[in-house]
Amino acid sequence: MKDTVKLLVALLPGLLPLSAHSEPQLSVKGFGTAVLVGSDTDRIGFRRDTSQDIGARRNGSFEPDSRFGVQLDANFSDDWHAGIQWVARSHPGDFVEQNLDWAYLRWRPQPDLNVRVGRLGFDVFLLSEYRNVGYAYPWIRPPHEFYGGLPAYHFDGADVTRKLVVGDGFVTLKAFGGFSYYQVPATLSQIFDAASLVAGGSLVYELGDWRLRVGYTHTETLREAPLQALTSALNDPAVRLLWPGAAQVGNRFSVRGKVVQYSFIGMGYDDGTWLAQMEAAYIDSNFTFYPSGANGYLSLGRRVGPVTLYTLLGIAETFKDRIPVSQPLLPIPALVGFRDTVDAILNGNGVDQKSISLGVRWDVHENIALKAQWSHYWLGENGTQLWQEPFSGPTPREVNLWSLGVDFLF
Repeated sequence: MKDTVKLLVALLPGLLPLSAHSEPQLSVKGFGTAVLVGSDTDRIGFRRDTSQDIGARRNGSFEPDSRFGVQLDANFSDDWHAGIQWVARSHPGDFVEQNLDWAYLRWRPQPDLNVRVGRLGFDVFLLSEYRNVGYAYPWIRPPHEFYGGLPAYHFDGADVTRKLVVGDGFVTLKAFGGFSYYQVPATLSQIFDAASLVAGGSLVYELGDWRLRVGYTHTETLREAPLQALTSALNDPAVRLLWPGAAQVGNRFSVRGKVVQYSFIGMGYDDGTWLAQMEAAYIDSNFTFYPSGANGYLSLGRRVGPVTLYTLLGIAETFKDRIPVSQPLLPIPALVGFRDTVDAILNGNGVDQKSISLGVRWDVHENIALKAQWSHYWLGENGTQLWQEPFSGPTPREVNLWSLGVDFLF
């Protein structure tokens, strides 16, 4: 919460002189989604993304996907604009601070150039800045394999956008950078206060019914994970005497200074009747808890009057060899249990997932859409990081998921 207060205070000096010369034009908009989601198993819980600590099971739950957002915009002139967006959603961290996605000041020095400073949406992929606005896309939720592993929704910093006319189309260039602070559930503690430096850029080309986007994002972690108790135990002389392998795995728990790089491409088509969209990304990482990998999806749909029928194919795979964790010299139950915990933390962070979804959207009224979706997931061994896993026992290799929801704007 302190970071948010500092951010808003930093914006005020820029807003005050503007408001002194002109009466701002204010507008308030909002959006919301209510979704009931359930599966055919209690062995594993479905969560929308890895920022959540609650998963939906056989009985169903409204928590993973339901949310409500309010957006305030203030136009001071043609050149100056401020925006704030806050979204109430299921989150284990600071409910007020972590759900504040936008709080920025925008300056337009030229008609085709925008500069924004403040809290900005983490604009990494096609849907990143509006993935909470369910009304903006046909599915119940953004493709799980692609967006489920992205727990950061915003960063504090700046971006610069330039729009150019190229032939019959438009090219939008963006560069951004700043500091990302986000809270996620952790294995041995309730919350991990993660922080990273972020920088990147993207190019978007729009021509008629087509939209193409390519980009790159670089992140570097700034904090260690809350694993002090575990690392202290690994360094204990008695533990190392009875378990020599403890010394070999101890250094793998350091996360500060680790780098993750995202390279991605996305394409969309929408002619009013047919719609198609795909995205693919490669993640290059030296981060033990977020290994390198690739993911992508393809969606096809067709509108028939107010009804949209769609299908969605998704895939995600991490490229990681299993880290060997040796057994203790003596089968002492407490030490064997500790060894198994270490093994689970080091090797239980992969994603090996494929899915197919069928769904329907019905626009029953202006700004109101009803949706229903069925998804079938294939989960590989040690590949369920996107889900809420059980504390013990095997996880299912296949899961059916059903979802019923409504999206609205106001």
